[in-house]
Amino acid sequence: MAGSEELDPEAVRIGATIRALRDALGWTVGELAKAVDKSHAYLSNIEHGRKKCPPKLCREIAAALGVPPAAIVSPAYDVESLTAEARSA
Repeated sequence: MAGSEELDPEAVRIGATIRALRDALGWTVGELAKAVDKSHAYLSNIEHGRKKCPPKLCREIAAALGVPPAAIVSPAYDVESLTAEARSA
């Protein structure tokens, strides 16, 4: 990414968490985008840390994925156990 700004580590972490939770449920980016009424491109940019996820959207994504908002925004939240539960359901 020569010539571009560095990505915000918090945005990268939140995006990776959203992607992990979405993947664990077997959802595509398009399915999640439709569930929260956003574009595929916008959610893809969030998942890759290129855009920050606004708090309201974090809540909407959490609701769509059936997890508490803290699962997305809190670095202390045990996302691995949530993804394991989702995969086994």
